Amino acid sequence: TNEVIDEAKLARVAALAGRMRLGIAVDSALGVERLAAALQAAGAVADVYIELDVGHGRCGVSAAEVGALAACVRDRGLRLAGLQAYQGRAQHLRTAAERRSAIDAAADAVRAALGALAAIGMPCGCVSGAGTGSFALEAASGLWQELQCGSYAFMDRDYADNEGLPGAPRFEQALF
Repeated sequence: TNEVIDEAKLARVAALAGRMRLGIAVDSALGVERLAAALQAAGAVADVYIELDVGHGRCGVSAAEVGALAACVRDRGLRLAGLQAYQGRAQHLRTAAERRSAIDAAADAVRAALGALAAIGMPCGCVSGAGTGSFALEAASGLWQELQCGSYAFMDRDYADNEGLPGAPRFEQALF
């Protein structure tokens, strides 16, 4: 999942969505409007995830903005699949306590966003996010239904400098 707002790229997204199940994140009304137009033109549907800023500060909307953006998704005839809640900055925080603190804050944002969706009568099908450096914390929270871990397959060298999380598996680097 990722945000795409360029109309030519959205036409390609819509063409793919016509051939397979596809999820895409949105974090603005403009993105929702352009996505809806592209999907309608292609006669396609896609799973739409609202990108929630859970502390990374790179993209997404605040929990307070989730309800308005969800209403925009609904009003444009799109299917809300859930929330994209990835705290990328937490992946390489060195101590387990630092990562726990970052994910606790992310979980607070997810809870607030879920409350905002419930307040407008829109259920959240899936909270997606997490990463190799923090997935055990997101999983333990009970809030995330989909974990997007991927680095564990090769283990970026930088992960070796992280203190392990209690109870979480330790992965080795695939190549030295």
